[in-house]
Amino acid sequence: MRTTLWPLSLGSLLTLGAALTGTSSEGDQGNLRLAHRQSTCDGVVLVRHQGEWGHLCNLEWTLAEASVVCRQLGCGPAVGAPKYVPLPGEMVRPWLHNVSCWGNESSLWECSLGAWSQRACPHEWVVVALCANGTFREIRLVKGHSPCAGLPEIMNVNGVDRLCGLHVEEATVFCRELQCGHALQAPRQDVGVSKYMTCKGTESTIRNCRLNNKLRGGCNLLLDAEVICSGHVEARLVGGEHSCAGRLEVLRGLTWGTICHADLDLPTAHVVCRELGCGIAVSTLGGAQFGQGSGPVWLEAFRCVGNESLLFHCPREPGHHCGHEQDAALTCSEFRLVNGSSDCEGRVELQVQGTWAPVCAANWDLADAMVLCHQLNCGNAVSVPPGGHFGDGDDLIWPDIFHCVGTEPHLLHCAASTLGAHGCVLGNTASTICSGLQDILRLRDGQSYCDGRVEISLDGSWGRVLDDAWDLHGASVVCRQLGCGEAQRAYDAPAPIFRRVPVGLSQVRCLGSETRLVHCNVSTSLLVPAGTLRDAGVVCSGSLRVRLAAGPGRCAGRVELFYQGSWGTVCDDAWDLQDAQVVCRQLDCGHALSAPRNAHFGAGTGHIWMDELHCLGNESSLWKCQSGSWGQHDCRHKEDAGVFCSESVALRLRGGTSGCVGWLDVLYNGSWGAVCSNALRDISLSIICRQLGCGDQGWLENRPSSGAGLGISWVDNIKCRNLHNATLWQCPSAPWNPHSCTQEEEVWINCEGTPQIALQDPAQTPNCSSPFGCLENSVLRVLGGEDGCSGRVELWHAGSWGTVCDDSWDLVDAEVVCRQLGCGQALAALGEASFGPGVGPVWLDEVECLGSEVTLEACQAEPWGHGDCTHKEDAGVRCAGVSTTTALSPSLTPPSVAEVWKLSEIACLVLGCLLGIVFLVMIAQWCHIRDASMGAGMLGHLQSEGIYEDIEVDPVPKKEENTVSRLLMLEEGYDDAEEPEDQPTENDE
Repeated sequence: MRTTLWPLSLGSLLTLGAALTGTSSEGDQGNLRLAHRQSTCDGVVLVRHQGEWGHLCNLEWTLAEASVVCRQLGCGPAVGAPKYVPLPGEMVRPWLHNVSCWGNESSLWECSLGAWSQRACPHEWVVVALCANGTFREIRLVKGHSPCAGLPEIMNVNGVDRLCGLHVEEATVFCRELQCGHALQAPRQDVGVSKYMTCKGTESTIRNCRLNNKLRGGCNLLLDAEVICSGHVEARLVGGEHSCAGRLEVLRGLTWGTICHADLDLPTAHVVCRELGCGIAVSTLGGAQFGQGSGPVWLEAFRCVGNESLLFHCPREPGHHCGHEQDAALTCSEFRLVNGSSDCEGRVELQVQGTWAPVCAANWDLADAMVLCHQLNCGNAVSVPPGGHFGDGDDLIWPDIFHCVGTEPHLLHCAASTLGAHGCVLGNTASTICSGLQDILRLRDGQSYCDGRVEISLDGSWGRVLDDAWDLHGASVVCRQLGCGEAQRAYDAPAPIFRRVPVGLSQVRCLGSETRLVHCNVSTSLLVPAGTLRDAGVVCSGSLRVRLAAGPGRCAGRVELFYQGSWGTVCDDAWDLQDAQVVCRQLDCGHALSAPRNAHFGAGTGHIWMDELHCLGNESSLWKCQSGSWGQHDCRHKEDAGVFCSESVALRLRGGTSGCVGWLDVLYNGSWGAVCSNALRDISLSIICRQLGCGDQGWLENRPSSGAGLGISWVDNIKCRNLHNATLWQCPSAPWNPHSCTQEEEVWINCEGTPQIALQDPAQTPNCSSPFGCLENSVLRVLGGEDGCSGRVELWHAGSWGTVCDDSWDLVDAEVVCRQLGCGQALAALGEASFGPGVGPVWLDEVECLGSEVTLEACQAEPWGHGDCTHKEDAGVRCAGVSTTTALSPSLTPPSVAEVWKLSEIACLVLGCLLGIVFLVMIAQWCHIRDASMGAGMLGHLQSEGIYEDIEVDPVPKKEENTVSRLLMLEEGYDDAEEPEDQPTENDE
């Protein structure tokens, strides 16, 4: 887009051509022309008199006069009559003063011409005529959410010109001309400033306003807000589990309101989903199932055909009257199942920018299918047929690789490793068969699809299962019906979080042998006083899973196992690369690069589930390796095992003046390498900059490498798509290759944002001696405060910075953050984006620390990225101390286990020192006695034996020796079998 700001685009004065040939009669067309434009039908009005050209000097200049000029020149009707203050080099002398026309004259010379004179004009502007046959095409508002909101532009034959610095008068004219009502918001609010464009507010078109070319270069487009007109209409979904589900809210002008469920039909729902980039509507919901809205309930209903691109374009009519208890809601999906016998089975397809294409089956599994079935409101995944089962589809197959747990609300919320993946084999399209909604169960709000709160679908809608005496008999039936193994626990589960769910069954009484829950003795209505019943929860044996926690992403971190409903860790006794290899394979994370020990990623909490593992390296899961019994160990959490896998990825900008400028590097297979510039476009740059916390836009810079390369270039031909909350890891590209391009093709990026502090994240530090050294730092920072010890809390996870929600955020949580930052005691735990809203994901929600954790990641919280918050709820802290972080690391490495001391251990150390002093005194006494008894050998020998016997009666305790030795030995040699597990760990202080 050109940076010019008005369709006149006069620029430098074009060399005036020779006078148009013709007779000297003033009535000839040759004595009138439009100058200083690429088109002869646009420009400054010039007249020739006595052989000289000059401009018109008019105090008033309207479309009537411009229409006569355009008609006389054969340029069609006039579309604009602006006044224009030219640059000094564009000035010619005035000739004709005060022309006045009715508008129906055939030539200018038939108008009232005033006086021919070269005297100076009393004003600095000249007059311009814009004709229909010129370069003008249309005015518009762009980058908004409807034609009546956005940034003002004028489109010409030769390009698009942005209008800058509009105030309310200019915005009023713009809105009126677009038939969008009156202006509610203008790009600028400042007063008393000189403006490039000046309107009275009464003009019929923006092209009649006055322009001052002298001020054109002094306008900063980045300072402009959108123009918003009263006719603006925009949709959003609020309160759902993801951005494509929730309560429907409609913005009219500047006011958000809801609509009645009775006024939302499926065609309208499809249009809303399309407007939001959310694919197609899956279902519409009433009864304020995602909570009640606030503000007005709009009485005007939309009656869409279903093919409209925006809700703005839909016809409207009077709607129903209702309260917020009848607020409409809907769910959308960018994914669908096609070519099956119903909407709940078929080939998996993803819509990108209006085009559907199948997803590759290479890594598609039951957990991925489970998320998709839930997302499409199709029940549970029954099976995953082989690739191509429901047809090949078109030639294009998306190579997406998902790593779902099965509990995610949306496929795009699953971890992904599409970047660097091999292309899909032709015809190998993913397939899924879902159960449908008739008489099925599902488990929600758990850690897998085999544990959680029980819900049942009896008539096509989901309902809760409530009981006041839920037990293992009922849990056994649920686990059996879901194919999740045996029941391990039955518990009272918390009520649903995101939406209101009606009661499906209550007072369930099972023998335990039933094949389906509805075969038990059940009730479909509440038969006991409200508040007595609780949601039924189960943990099935199929919930057993492994994860890597507190690391930079899903493929590096502390090894944790979910067993019998609780997360626990693995002890590092005998932990080696073969054990780590099994974990990496099980998580589809490539191969193991290292097997760090001694709580490398911070100490975990809860149980220590496994110890003394002896894997061969080829086992399919960690629990198939040889080890002791579950929960039997002689360890503490300072010995938690960790893993670095080859698929652990990270992103950084290197070599720039800030963390938002530099060579783009990606970590893969344990090594940093460059990213290649081929095929890198605006969407990809925006995703990269947003992922790095550097704004929403970026651009490439052609910069010679000057020997600054790393010798590795990992990936080329990155082609990101415009998906919700997309990261670089979801972008298709050429396969990983350490020699993807030449050094000259490596990419340097400038992002529009700037770091809020002059610090870089661990993945952006350019002088790390190894990739593990970069990533092993704690991935925590605070931004927006007065120093490095106050601000908005942000975490580095899955290759990007994200924030923490303030739900349940308190001083105990802040204490962990302040300790992790090396900032002393917590003074305040702040919410509601007290340090400004962040960008990127909201990584953690419902954080509940005990206060003893070494890192915030070790605290109990919702699964990463599964919160229900927006950035207006970002959590912050204010700590007492000054950060000890360096200029190149925003976060402090988690304290070594030897640096955290319990009071009892300090007492033991002091006692050991005192006993040591006593020991030295006794040695001195022995030496003195020995010297005194020289010559009496036998007597001296007996005295010596006696002293040693006294020392052996009261030896220095062995534990104190070990305690002192911990100051010198950080790595191995723990022996804590005598320490009870349920006591606070050293790291927990």
